[in-house]
Amino acid sequence: MKKLAIYCLFFIFIPSNFILAQEKNEFTKNPILTSKFQIGVGLFIPTQKVKFELNGSSENQEIEFGESFDFNNNSLRPQFYLDWRFAKKWKLSAEYFNASYNKNLELEEDIVINNGEYTFKKGSNVKLGYKFNLYRVFVGTFISSGLKHELGAGLGFHITNIGPFIEGNIIVNNNDNEFKSASISVTAPLPNLALWYHFAPTEKWSFSARLDWFGITINEYSGSLWDVGPCVRYQFSKNFAAALDYRYFKINANVDQKVWNGSFAMSFSGPTLSLHTTF
Repeated sequence: MKKLAIYCLFFIFIPSNFILAQEKNEFTKNPILTSKFQIGVGLFIPTQKVKFELNGSSENQEIEFGESFDFNNNSLRPQFYLDWRFAKKWKLSAEYFNASYNKNLELEEDIVINNGEYTFKKGSNVKLGYKFNLYRVFVGTFISSGLKHELGAGLGFHITNIGPFIEGNIIVNNNDNEFKSASISVTAPLPNLALWYHFAPTEKWSFSARLDWFGITINEYSGSLWDVGPCVRYQFSKNFAAALDYRYFKINANVDQKVWNGSFAMSFSGPTLSLHTTF
């Protein structure tokens, strides 16, 4: 993680004097530096590491997970991007990706829901999993820009929706056997600081890096987030480009709500292949 952050900061803080020395009056800017709209669709190939510690209840469906559960998985996940330069020195960026996973396991202890009315007994085979949605939105301003580079910073939110679940055969009133599914979910708005840098030495090629970070307590949530990604992009026509980047996303949070009192730790790391349209 530290090495990846160093690489990104290296991209971000390339001396501006070096960049200016490369600029020529006849040079046409790469579209990544000029397009009003950029829309992208990508395929994220992450290694997922997820851990939940859950004790929760709600009026509609009460659930208590009395232990920690780890999920490690590799899967392909879609990603969507939007950049909108709505003013001379300002832009709005948005992004979305999701993840889901489930596995069958044998319980090492009882899991109780509805105040003891339903029990997933120790030794039972159940399906345990989660669903995760991430919405990243921020507004940024350009700190420095030229014919071949752009440096910016902004403020935004990572809005996460997380929903672990369990399903399988349960004991009802210490007697009957029945299939049951139980789940909880929370939506956490997590503010963050964002930095990005584009270096486009030619009209076709560009190199980018971004860094999002927060460490904060807000209402019922506290924790930290890192979202880091260097990227290389090729503009194969005026309006279309292809990109390859590496993303490292890690979030740790404590939740203090009636529906869920516990914590979660999640990390996603891997390459993304994407196509972009610029106009």
